[in-house]
Amino acid sequence: MIEVQHVSFAVNKKILVNEVSLFVEPGEFVVIMGPNGAGKSTLLKMMSGALLPTKGKILLKGKDLATYKTDQLAKQRAVLSQHYEISFPLSAREIVMMGRYPYFNSFPRAEDEAIVTNRMERMQVNDLADRSYQTLSGGEAQKVQMSRVLAQIGDTSENEQKLLLLDEPVSHLDVKYQHQLLAVAKECCKKQVAVIAVLHDINLAIKYADRILFMKQASVIKNLAKHEPLTSELLESIFDIKCRIINLPEGGKFVVF
Repeated sequence: MIEVQHVSFAVNKKILVNEVSLFVEPGEFVVIMGPNGAGKSTLLKMMSGALLPTKGKILLKGKDLATYKTDQLAKQRAVLSQHYEISFPLSAREIVMMGRYPYFNSFPRAEDEAIVTNRMERMQVNDLADRSYQTLSGGEAQKVQMSRVLAQIGDTSENEQKLLLLDEPVSHLDVKYQHQLLAVAKECCKKQVAVIAVLHDINLAIKYADRILFMKQASVIKNLAKHEPLTSELLESIFDIKCRIINLPEGGKFVVF
């Protein structure tokens, strides 16, 4: 689906991402974790096409990401960023409809309207449809933005695989909606969507990720598959803080710092 080949990114001789390689398949949920300044968001921006690597290249469906036209790329991947500033009045539904812009010219089709309604229902924000986006709380706005990227992904199949990139998607949400958003993202994996998310909560990563990519000082320290053991030594080397891993009776793990 997406392949990162020996990618680096530098600004004014400062290396923000250093020689990272990664391959993510359709239907896989990969979480990127690490301390502040590790290069997580920069790597995600390169995978979205917002930044060009200073070294290496990224392939999306076997094609160099840099060669995609804007409208082509918008139909292949959707991005949920950390911050959005909307300076003009739009309703929450109009924000979600923006996810369908790559698919129609002047006016949305019945199909676009149906997808927008469905995605807002999945994120439980239909009651906000007519509210001005500027009046929403941070959590409400984040759920509306998630509805937008889900609308942009649209319907997928074996022949129509998509990529969903989430940059700290749960930072404005309470615990219930953190799990709701990530559970919805996980459902996308069942429909040939590759999901890559930057998270800060290791316990959320353990619950939802198929793989965790640990970064520190611009480099990948460990690409941890779900079947591999997660150790306190690894976490302490990444985050520089003591921790304890608790094995839960029903299976799974929980990390206490």
